[in-house]
Amino acid sequence: MSPQSKSFLVLLVLILIGSYLCLTIWWLYLSGPTQNYSGRFGSNYQMTAYHATQTQNQSQNAQAETPAVDTSDWKTYSDSQYHFSFKYQPGWKILPAQKKNGYTVLQVDPGAKYYNFAIYISPSSFYIMDGLPFNTESIGGIQAYNVLNSLFGIKFSNYYYTFDVGQSFNLLPQFDALVHTVNFQS
Repeated sequence: MSPQSKSFLVLLVLILIGSYLCLTIWWLYLSGPTQNYSGRFGSNYQMTAYHATQTQNQSQNAQAETPAVDTSDWKTYSDSQYHFSFKYQPGWKILPAQKKNGYTVLQVDPGAKYYNFAIYISPSSFYIMDGLPFNTESIGGIQAYNVLNSLFGIKFSNYYYTFDVGQSFNLLPQFDALVHTVNFQS
């Protein structure tokens, strides 16, 4: 074996050992003592004390930082099939609903430089909310589940509605305003 091959092998072993140690230390830091949480959307799950604290802090910060948005001049979208309506900014577009993985997906397009908001509607479950910590509040007179002001779940009549900001976190105030204008009709 050449000296270069031996050096390469030694360097590779050192990198692997160092990576293993770094990942182990990181895992121990994050894992800490665990707490059991019982989510309304799924079975019991464990969350580390670190993650629980981070999630609570992020949730409190997101709620505290969401400024009020005037929706008085916004347009209204109404859906007679799913019995709900909401307001949205005049320059935004509501895209035709599509069926995807058992959900009806309605997208709100806030423009070219942002990702779309999505509204998932299902007769059986919320979209991607299982096991997530949440706060409860009232939206349109119905109990709603709020995950960091970026994901809302509302069960009304025979449907589960999930409002997802997607990756447009710069639009959290407008998304929050949209969600809080939701009304349901029987």
